[in-house]
Amino acid sequence: MRMLLVDDHALFRDGLKFVLNDLDGDVEILEAGNCNDAFAILEEDDDFDLILLDLDLPGMSGLEGLQKIRVMTPVIPVVILSGSEDGNLVRRGLELGVMGYIPKSLSSDIMLQALQLVMKGGRYVPDNILLSAPEKNKRSLQSLTSRQLEILRHITMGKSNKEIARALGIADNTVRVHISAIFQVLNVNNRTEAAYAAMQEGLIESSN
Repeated sequence: MRMLLVDDHALFRDGLKFVLNDLDGDVEILEAGNCNDAFAILEEDDDFDLILLDLDLPGMSGLEGLQKIRVMTPVIPVVILSGSEDGNLVRRGLELGVMGYIPKSLSSDIMLQALQLVMKGGRYVPDNILLSAPEKNKRSLQSLTSRQLEILRHITMGKSNKEIARALGIADNTVRVHISAIFQVLNVNNRTEAAYAAMQEGLIESSN
């Protein structure tokens, strides 16, 4: 089993490695102290069974890092390790596709049980944290027009506004208006979030 551990505290990484050895005696753990180091590792080698990601990292927020990691390696399970128990933050991570949210305050035994659940295809979030976040409106395919769906498909392919306008034979400003409407319907803030929201909700199938 191979894992990538992304956390800026070396002492925490060292302690967690001892815990993870109980998960699998033959575990190989690569370490990164920040998101940029993690990106560099994943660009060279993305053959991991699990990514453990802290949200409080220097230089780039964990959610920003999570978005890019999901783009780079959409099929590798990601589990968030955090000192925060903010329910809204947890729900945001789940919307971005994480398979688990493990508070650093958990005992090593419960942490191992949570990781075992994730490795079997399950998802772990402590009930008390998840229940502390308000429910958001579910996204609806029917709320997007056929034109907006076309534009959303191009967004998932990484195309710019000009490229989308050229492909669909419409004005750049029209594309911008549609994208603004798409963001509102999907309740997202940028193109990366829109692409993942589309795949997460089954609006657009992943190409992987």
